[in-house]
Amino acid sequence: MSAGNVPDCGAPCQEALAQLERYLDGELPDTTLEQIKTHLVACYPCTDRASFEEQLRAIVRRDCVDAPPPSLLVRIREHLATVDDER
Repeated sequence: MSAGNVPDCGAPCQEALAQLERYLDGELPDTTLEQIKTHLVACYPCTDRASFEEQLRAIVRRDCVDAPPPSLLVRIREHLATVDDER
């Protein structure tokens, strides 16, 4: 791998990694999605990178969720009640 943990096996890797975020977010059109899937099956460094990104996202989803303070919830409910009354 090259600096920055980016595989340096050529244009197919660069294209796959450029689309990786959209791939993981499920935002790619079907044809591009299949191209990325095909590349990941054949390229261990890119598969490793995709796996790392997926695991990182899972950790962030699991551990980086703060509950809002109760006072904020009260203020939001009060505001929404005011908006409903104005309609």
